[in-house]
Amino acid sequence: MLHRRSFILSLAAFVLTITGFTTLLSAYLNYDSSADGPPAMSINHELFYIAPPLNPIKPPPKYYAEPSVRDPGKKNFHDLHYDKRFFQRELSVQDREHYIREMLGAWFQFNEDNNLQSWIAHGTLLGWWWNSEPLPWDVDVDIQMFVRSMQQLANGFNDTVYTFTNETGHTLKYYIDVNPYYVYRSRSNGMNVIDGRFIDMQTGLYIDMTALAEADPIRHPNIVSCKNNHKYLIDDLVPLRRTVFIGKPVYIPYEYEKVLQKEYSRRALTNGRFQKYVFSVGLQKWIPEAQFNKEHRPWNDIGRGPATAPSERMSSAPVKVAANSPGKVIPGAHARASSKTEEDTAETVFKEVSIKMKPRKRMSSLSFGSLSDGSWKRDVRIEKDA
Repeated sequence: MLHRRSFILSLAAFVLTITGFTTLLSAYLNYDSSADGPPAMSINHELFYIAPPLNPIKPPPKYYAEPSVRDPGKKNFHDLHYDKRFFQRELSVQDREHYIREMLGAWFQFNEDNNLQSWIAHGTLLGWWWNSEPLPWDVDVDIQMFVRSMQQLANGFNDTVYTFTNETGHTLKYYIDVNPYYVYRSRSNGMNVIDGRFIDMQTGLYIDMTALAEADPIRHPNIVSCKNNHKYLIDDLVPLRRTVFIGKPVYIPYEYEKVLQKEYSRRALTNGRFQKYVFSVGLQKWIPEAQFNKEHRPWNDIGRGPATAPSERMSSAPVKVAANSPGKVIPGAHARASSKTEEDTAETVFKEVSIKMKPRKRMSSLSFGSLSDGSWKRDVRIEKDA
């Protein structure tokens, strides 16, 4: 009986040994060396990935600068949403909306011309939700793009001037300035969360551009974020949808409502009162609360949602902007260009600044200019970097 049990155990061990050997032999014979490394990324994942820099750096100083003005009768200063290099005067709400409209048209025309992809985000997207117009209290334009598109923009168009002819035949100029620290995807000291700017050289207004990337594709796959810690699921963003904002063709995220609710809450999409403004159903726009009361509008004129269903503003066919002429890119023109006309009495002074960065050889040195404070006729200063 004991010998039989020993024989059975020996036979089982022999069978297991043979099975293991054949498994290893089969794996060796079927081994494909080309399969080494991580699995191939899908097209969507590739859009959100760039190789990290070889050498980490200390928290860099703030790259972009905005002018600050003194509050009337006070010692306090507050920042203006203009680029310091092209700032001339603070615009009225109507003028700002006009120049933003032109700037958005130019930006998305530039995207069409050069096969770039970007979409409106944050407060700009919320304004689209309500009535496809900017929110009156929102003073800037927010654009997001794939980090690969930002890389394409940096390598091919950084430090260039985009000349654009609008529908009325006027020629406008926009300066493309990519933050050299866009390749460092951590928030760091928070001074460089903006990755690029598309700047109106006529006024100093700008579009803030932030790139989205997969920060940790191994532990947190399918989650992308900007350097200001806004996080999204890839499937909530792509494929992008085409729509219209202030009369211009733009892109928005695929799950736009879900994206807005996560950032602002459901109440922001249904509450027609905010910061002393009221959304009027009759006028289909946000108006000051004082104007609403002065006109004695009924309480049921306060909106509880968008003016028209957002789905009705989508475009299934490719958007064509044939009314505008394709723009022209002038390489390296900024260092020789002035944002002011010959009639301006104030002289524009540019200072060359060199920034070293690795490993992008194309962007190893960037030049940008700054207006001399002495040329301004108002109490304007630039806050020093913290």
